Amino acid sequence: MTEFLQFAILGLGAGSAYALLAQGIVLVYRGSGVVNFAQGAIAMVGAYFSLETLQRDHDWGLVPAFLVATVVAGLIGLAFQLLVLRWLTNAAPIVRLAATLGLMVILQAGVQQYYGSTPIRVRAFLPDDAYHWGGVVVQQDRMILLGIAVVSTAALWAWTTFTRVGLAITAAAEHERAAAALGWSPQRLATLTWTVGGALAGAAGILVAPLTGLTPSAFVVIVTVSALAAALLGGFRSFPLTLLGGLLLGVGESLVVLYQDGLRDLLGMETLTGVNRAVPFAVILVVLVVRGKGLPLRSHVSERLPKLGSGEIRWAGVILGVLVAVGIIAAGGDWLRSLTLTLAAAVFLLSIVVLTGFAGQLSLAQYTVGGLGALFAARLVGQAGWPLVPAALVSVVAVIVIGVVFALPALRTRGVNLAVVTLGLGFTIQEMVFNNPTFTGDKLEGSVKINQLSLFGLEVTPTRYPERWALLCLVALVLCALMVANLRRSRTGRRLIAVRTNERAAASLGISVFAVKIYAFAFAAGLAAVAGILLGLRNTAVTYLEFNVFASINAVVQTVTGGLGFVLGSVIGALMAPGALFSRLLSGLALAALLGGVILIVTLLTNQNGIADMISRGLRSVPGLSTLGTRKKGRGHQLSDESPTGSVTPTPLIVRGLTVRFGGVVAVDGVDLDVVPGQVVGLIGPNGAGKTTVIDAITGFVSPAAGQLTLGDNNITGWSTARRSKGGLRRSFQSLELFEDVIVGENIHAGADESTWRTWVTDLIRPGRHPLSPSASTVVRDFELENDLDKLPGELSYGRRRLVGIARAVASAPSVILLDEPAAGLDDAESRELAVAIRHLAVQRGAGVLLVEHDMGLVMSTCDRIVVLEAGRVIASGTPDEIASSQAVRDAYLGTDIETTTEATR
Repeated sequence: MTEFLQFAILGLGAGSAYALLAQGIVLVYRGSGVVNFAQGAIAMVGAYFSLETLQRDHDWGLVPAFLVATVVAGLIGLAFQLLVLRWLTNAAPIVRLAATLGLMVILQAGVQQYYGSTPIRVRAFLPDDAYHWGGVVVQQDRMILLGIAVVSTAALWAWTTFTRVGLAITAAAEHERAAAALGWSPQRLATLTWTVGGALAGAAGILVAPLTGLTPSAFVVIVTVSALAAALLGGFRSFPLTLLGGLLLGVGESLVVLYQDGLRDLLGMETLTGVNRAVPFAVILVVLVVRGKGLPLRSHVSERLPKLGSGEIRWAGVILGVLVAVGIIAAGGDWLRSLTLTLAAAVFLLSIVVLTGFAGQLSLAQYTVGGLGALFAARLVGQAGWPLVPAALVSVVAVIVIGVVFALPALRTRGVNLAVVTLGLGFTIQEMVFNNPTFTGDKLEGSVKINQLSLFGLEVTPTRYPERWALLCLVALVLCALMVANLRRSRTGRRLIAVRTNERAAASLGISVFAVKIYAFAFAAGLAAVAGILLGLRNTAVTYLEFNVFASINAVVQTVTGGLGFVLGSVIGALMAPGALFSRLLSGLALAALLGGVILIVTLLTNQNGIADMISRGLRSVPGLSTLGTRKKGRGHQLSDESPTGSVTPTPLIVRGLTVRFGGVVAVDGVDLDVVPGQVVGLIGPNGAGKTTVIDAITGFVSPAAGQLTLGDNNITGWSTARRSKGGLRRSFQSLELFEDVIVGENIHAGADESTWRTWVTDLIRPGRHPLSPSASTVVRDFELENDLDKLPGELSYGRRRLVGIARAVASAPSVILLDEPAAGLDDAESRELAVAIRHLAVQRGAGVLLVEHDMGLVMSTCDRIVVLEAGRVIASGTPDEIASSQAVRDAYLGTDIETTTEATR
């Protein structure tokens, strides 16, 4: 017990420093809605400036150096908010996050360029006297750090709880627009919190330096991961809980060191490293996956991602790029080595294009995943003596399986939360696997030797034939890029983009969100494995330091700079990878990284879609190249000439005892209704009656919901949303929820695609040109959308957008269609056209229609039967005439003359 307490006290120092850093992250998030991934980098600048520049070089005292360095760190936060984030207020979340990653890269590269990368041991500057408490030695410096953390936490809590400015910050965290309406400028609050948050980072960096030492990359990653974990425990809101989280992390890391030997013996391993560094990741994973929800959304943050490329293959450009690469290979020398690194990095970046650009899943561990591919291949080739091709194939498959494991957190979280999970997971693998000779294969060298590599009888050993290895890298990049381009144009690609744009709408169309996420992570992991093999095996022994978390962060920065939604963006971004052609041009790795971060910030401020989009738009302005980079008109969504069957499978929907509770509030209470084929059933009631909740519950968007749902002969009560949709139950949304990133044709195609698991593979090779199904083609003609198929939804009028939403929902000829206020925002003429379309769905096509609508004229003229809700309960049900004469309905509508409305619409 004494030893346990001793190690716990030792951990209080690091835990207090983590808490200080995390308090700054929490404050910045509350004031600006941005999770600052550069907090550790700002802390590093404060530590280096105070300890190295002011104290060592200029002989400043501790206190003045500490205060000045803290102010400098605060000024960094201030400048970043004013010069960058202020102009990205309405940017996509990935863009704002990438901006903080860019700041991290700039600060880390700048420190490395100025101070060097040699580790620096920092002497303790706090009083280090010790006194005994029973059998436990208590270090004075740990208690001082704890006291500082407690005082700062109390001060922040009191400031945000009792002062007007602090209350405004809290209000902005809850609802930014409401705070602005009360006269508080969101920009000023963000500026204040970024300044104070930066100062907290600088102070924490100085205090933690004696415990961790100073090394640019390691300091940033270790501190950032731990601070993010502590902030998560505080829910990015609570300062006291964040303090508790930081202390638990520090104590947990220390105790893991105590029991590390026992864990090693339990696992039967000779060495076990980095286990204590796994503590923050374990906390991150448990908190996010168990909590199962994202950070609180800010009112100004859009869920959109940067623009997507068309995926069209421009063979002239491909051939030109290949010829340039072959020319560099023929020249040889240092440029050949840089080209090899560029080609491997481009494959890494392709994995990010697929995962983040197409599927919207942000990972900060792609280089770590690729490093596993290099590790498996090196062990198979160097130790087991396997040929290159089978070793590579087995390694890629193994990493794909690991990619699926990486996807599991994505099933419970998304966005910034997912980035935090993958950051922690990548850091854990780096510390526990890549730094452990038991896994890397050689206790002395740290990696197995690779003496010879051959491909189909031709030796391609990079150290002997670097030009052959470069050609292999070129072929691999071209093949991978073609697969990614094919994916973008395929049915599978449409599913990925649907999930990226709107998970709710994707599920309503029968797309399994879970399956799509797993596929995206698996395919991206396969690409990363290929890149890892190309990069890792180029030397006689794999250098696992290349596959660190910071390299993964750099890769995201490079991809966003090049163009997150463009295949070409991966090649452009790869030019800025460490050791790549851009670095060779500048003759300095740190300088290249520094300029890469600057280029990212400039790119985000000028064009958030990346350099590839800028190039594409520039070339289209040249005469004769106006269609370059754009989808050919009608391609991928041609109308079918086949005649549809004219009717759907007649399947009734029966709802019995439907009840939905939100906490102690009963939103829907025992609702019964039938929707039979060929009829339109209206569901009406005052605002707040529970109409949309009924549709959400029927389609699986509200869970759990009590009662029984039957679709034909199937009890669908326990079915997922996607399965209900595939079974013939579709819906539209009151808020439209179209896929704004793709054209109308692809929206409707997503609603009518029929694909099997085989297409997830074949689409990579042969995406094909699949016309719209006969049913979808008929819907397009009925809704007169032929001329709108090549337009983005944002280019249409509101009425046309509503028609697109309904057309997408009915494109697959569902048996039952639930329409949620389809006439909202339409004028009288458009409402009359909509009434005709709804009757057509029921009478001519034989579908059952449940219509939720406030337009009583539309309801009375269109519906065969009407169900009336009040406070979640059915108060009346019958024909329009019966409803019009119901006194209960009159009372529910507070005197509205429904009978007059009925007569007027006959």
